[in-house]
Amino acid sequence: MKIKRYLARDMQEAYLAIRRDLGPEAVIVATRQVRQPGLKGYLLPPRLEVTAAVEEAPARKLPEPAAPAGKAALQAGAGKTVVAPAGAINPAGGGNNGRHGLEGLQRELAEIKAALNRLVRPGSAAVPEHLLALRQRLLAQELQEELVALLLDGLEATGGTEIIGDIIRTRLADHLSRQVASQSRQRVQAFIGPTGVGKTTTLAKIAARYSLYQEQKVGLITLDTYRIGAVDQLKTYAEIMGLPLEVAMTPRELRASLERLEHCDVVLVDTAGRAPENKAMLAETRGFLEVMPEREVYLVLSCTTRRQDLLRAVENFRSLKYNRLIFTKLDETCCPGVMLTVAAAAGVPLAYITTGQDVPDALEAADPHLLARRIWEAVAEDGPGGQVA
Repeated sequence: MKIKRYLARDMQEAYLAIRRDLGPEAVIVATRQVRQPGLKGYLLPPRLEVTAAVEEAPARKLPEPAAPAGKAALQAGAGKTVVAPAGAINPAGGGNNGRHGLEGLQRELAEIKAALNRLVRPGSAAVPEHLLALRQRLLAQELQEELVALLLDGLEATGGTEIIGDIIRTRLADHLSRQVASQSRQRVQAFIGPTGVGKTTTLAKIAARYSLYQEQKVGLITLDTYRIGAVDQLKTYAEIMGLPLEVAMTPRELRASLERLEHCDVVLVDTAGRAPENKAMLAETRGFLEVMPEREVYLVLSCTTRRQDLLRAVENFRSLKYNRLIFTKLDETCCPGVMLTVAAAAGVPLAYITTGQDVPDALEAADPHLLARRIWEAVAEDGPGGQVA
């Protein structure tokens, strides 16, 4: 077992140093606030001392017993050096004391290793009450049990809610860094999803980001001729931002609309909301998508939907070959953690989240640290996961 102590400004700095030196298997054994000695220590803020441990590779086997005295003498006579193992009997009669000393040292090392193993392996020792309550809160966020175990691993001996929060946020951000996507470079981007999740409003927010912030030429196409007022809603956004809008009722009309918007840098396509169980409607949407040669397809989902319904949606919409996720209505849920579980089940990265109705302000590109902070605030009951101050 390798044990190392670190001095850092905060837990995030210490955690990064531990991962760099000891690897991802290391666990935090203890933490405390310390000051530098002397007058300087009283003037400067205290630092965080973190003790971490990692289990090393299994020790080598003990050497074979020494050769008999006669054979040893022959080997020595042949010019070979023979080293007696620890605890061997010597002429001074100290062999038993050496053996007993070695056995005592081995017992002490075994006790230390067993104590550290109780920290390394969750469930091998009683979990403190405050961690049991925290585990229930994390599970209430619809996080997978495996992820919750990873977030709490090795925190049994860690004291202080603030320090535990820093560790969990850092681990969440590290986990999320593999589940977020950078901004798309595809020219044609389509938005699909169930009814009522806010696809049209989300498309308008992204259009405003491209047009107003990045000064790109944006064209809009709507295929949503089923819902009453859907075309008028997008038409209003297009007029406010001065963007061209096309309405397509068939794949052939969609192809013609794409040709008329050839001069645009980005073309955003709004589709009609589909019930995940309606295979006929999904097939119709697939026919439209196949007209687009190279495309980015966003599956838009609402955070206010039950986890089981979200998981069913990501499975049933797979036939439309989406490759990115958008979660809406983050400001209306107390359970933002469900995004991680659904993104893991979908197997595609998270691109955007929306936090209200305002266009274009209530849209954020998925950021691991911001998402981790939102989830932790919901766990700590500091807010519903909406805007972070």
